[in-house]
Amino acid sequence: MQFILSKQIEPTLAFHLMKFAFQAFEKEVIELTPEEYAEAYQQAYHQITLHEQILLSEAACGVVIPDKLIQTIFRSIQTEHGGEENFFLHLQKNNLRPDEFFTVLGNDLKVETILARVAYYAPPVSHQEIQDYYNSHQGSFFFPEQRSARHILISTENRYSHLPKDALLYRTMRIHSRLQNKQKGMDDQASEPEARLRVPLPPKIVEERPQSFIREAQLHSDCTTASDGGDLGRISPGELCPTLDHALFQLAAGEISPIIQTTQGFHILFCEAIHPGQRLNFQEAAPQIHQILTREARIDACRIWLRSLFPINTHNLK
Repeated sequence: MQFILSKQIEPTLAFHLMKFAFQAFEKEVIELTPEEYAEAYQQAYHQITLHEQILLSEAACGVVIPDKLIQTIFRSIQTEHGGEENFFLHLQKNNLRPDEFFTVLGNDLKVETILARVAYYAPPVSHQEIQDYYNSHQGSFFFPEQRSARHILISTENRYSHLPKDALLYRTMRIHSRLQNKQKGMDDQASEPEARLRVPLPPKIVEERPQSFIREAQLHSDCTTASDGGDLGRISPGELCPTLDHALFQLAAGEISPIIQTTQGFHILFCEAIHPGQRLNFQEAAPQIHQILTREARIDACRIWLRSLFPINTHNLK
C-alpha cells in the first residue's frame, strides 16, 4: 500500500521528505508505505527543526549563498533527473514547484556552509593522536596487491573499422595465437633461413607477426595505451571494469589472459609482474590517519555546537 501525499504540504517539509525518502528508501514520497512515510516525516521534521536553529544562530551571520551557485546546483540536479521536463514532473510528484525547490535548496546549502564553518574550527589533530591511532589499528593499513599489466583492445565500437564482429574476433584470435607462441618461445613460424640470417623482415611481414606484446599493442590495439605498448602501469583491485579486473588478478606473473569480451570489444591482458600487498609503516599511513581523525574531529565539533543550540538529539547529523 502506498501513501497518498497531501496536496497542502509545506514546501520545506516536502523538500526534506523527498530528500529522506530517496536517501533511506530510494523511493519517491508517493511510493512510500505508511510506515516508511511515518519514519520519513519524523526525520524530515527533525531536520527542519535543526535547520531553523542553525539559520538563526550567530554562526549564520554573514553566510550568503550566491544565486549563481544555487542556479548551477539546481541545473545539475535537473540534469541528473533527465532534464527540465522530467525534473518538473519529479517535483510535481512531491508537491513542489521549481521556485519553491530553488528557495529551499538555497537554505539547505546555507546550512551546509554554516556547518562547514563550524567544522573548520575543530581542534587540529596532533602527531601523538595519529601515532596512537596507528598503534591501535595497524592491521587496517595495508597496501593492496598490485599487478603490472599491459592491455590490447580490439574495439567493436571503433567508428573507423568497417569489419564485422566475427572478423574482429578472428583478428584478436590471431594476435592471441602469436602472443601464446611467443610466450612458449616459438618464433611464430619463422623459417630457418630467416632465423639464421637475422635480417629485418619486410614491413608487411613485421606488421603481420610482431614478436612481443608491446609490439602487438603498438600495431593493433585500439586502447589509448597503444603507443606505450599497452602499458597500464600498476593496477590495484577495482581499478578496471569487473570483467577485466577479475581476469587480471587470476593471472600469474608472465601469463597472458584468454580473449575477454566486453561491450567495448575484445581484450587481451598480460600480467608483467605481481607486487604483493604489504602493511604500511607509520609514515605511509599517517596522511590517511590524519584524514580519518580530522573528519571525526569536525563531526564532533558540529555535534557539540548543535547541542549548544538546544537540548535535542542530534545523532542523525552526519
